[in-house]
Amino acid sequence: MKLTCTQENLNKALNIVGKVVNKNTTLPILNNILLKTEKKGLKLSSTNLELGVSHWIGGKVEEEGEITIPTKLFANFISNLPSGNVEIRLREDMLSVKCNGYKTNIKGMSAKEYPLMPKIDAEPIFKIASLEFKNALGQVLPAVSSSESRMELTGVLMDISEIKKGKIVLVATDSYRLAERTIILDKKDVSDDALKTLGDVGSVIIPKNTIQELARDLDDEEEVLEVMISEKQILFNFGRSSMISRLIEGKYPDYKQVIPETYLVKTEVNTKELLNAIRVASLFANTSSNSIELKISTTADNVEVSAETSEVGSNTTRIASEINFNPSREGKEKRAEQDKVQGGDNFSVVYNYRYLLDGLNSINGEKADLKINGESAPTVLSSPGKESFIYVIMPIRS
Repeated sequence: MKLTCTQENLNKALNIVGKVVNKNTTLPILNNILLKTEKKGLKLSSTNLELGVSHWIGGKVEEEGEITIPTKLFANFISNLPSGNVEIRLREDMLSVKCNGYKTNIKGMSAKEYPLMPKIDAEPIFKIASLEFKNALGQVLPAVSSSESRMELTGVLMDISEIKKGKIVLVATDSYRLAERTIILDKKDVSDDALKTLGDVGSVIIPKNTIQELARDLDDEEEVLEVMISEKQILFNFGRSSMISRLIEGKYPDYKQVIPETYLVKTEVNTKELLNAIRVASLFANTSSNSIELKISTTADNVEVSAETSEVGSNTTRIASEINFNPSREGKEKRAEQDKVQGGDNFSVVYNYRYLLDGLNSINGEKADLKINGESAPTVLSSPGKESFIYVIMPIRS
């Protein structure tokens, strides 16, 4: 192996592939990244056996070759080099690196010992602007469960059952809150042939770690993201990078049944004002439950955000709000609940402030709608007139 590339490109590639590498004592070679000359440039790859990432950079290749190099050492060395050309040369298992007066030799391990990166030999199921997909992932990520007691909830559901109509849905839930983001695709970006190959697969569950890495690596530039799916794996191609991941096996719960079809009270507030009021109230919240209270006045157009603990004190913030009661609620029990609310001075609900902040931060818009169904029923957050994203949160029973 003998080639020349730029420090900037090599450093960027190491930042992308290096994040996947975790300290592995069982299989030490997984602490390395794979360097391989390919297509008039250099391909860098890494894997933790669940997720694999590759990135290509251009360069002048004089001799072909491949080697695995300790990730941390190589990345730290390259990041400290000045801008300019980097000369790389391999002699047996020793990699020589030169750049503007800097020179080092790093001992590597044979590429033959490195696990083979899996492949999906199929055309993309769909294509999408990478920035749109990145933003959608960011909206649902906070709701992914961190508990491994239900593995299917530790990932993001990607529902492709209506993809022929140009629609996919991303869903995440940890049983306390739920985020759903609908994406509308241009039908020309959906492959009928690829869907036929996939068969009757209507949805897949993508691991949280994969979603996090993908969201970090996707640029804010408008490049195209291609998505390929097999029975147990998913592949993302974007720019000069590719990412392949295992899928989580199991059946995702029927989340639709927890999304209320109607509401008792809807309050429209300024998103930033409510966010700030919740952050202030959080300073006085109970540290074990993170609980704050929202009081909605039935006689004045405002929402009161408050928290109180005997150890710290109390706080109350009142912000303007447009409040509407839903006259379409049906049933004796629902009408009785509505009469009770309208007959009192305030309507209050207790929430975990962290969950509220996550939902409000995911809303794109100056205004936020809170559709409330009582002190123990799900509340739905969305942006007025924008139903592509909804966030459902369960109140804390007081």
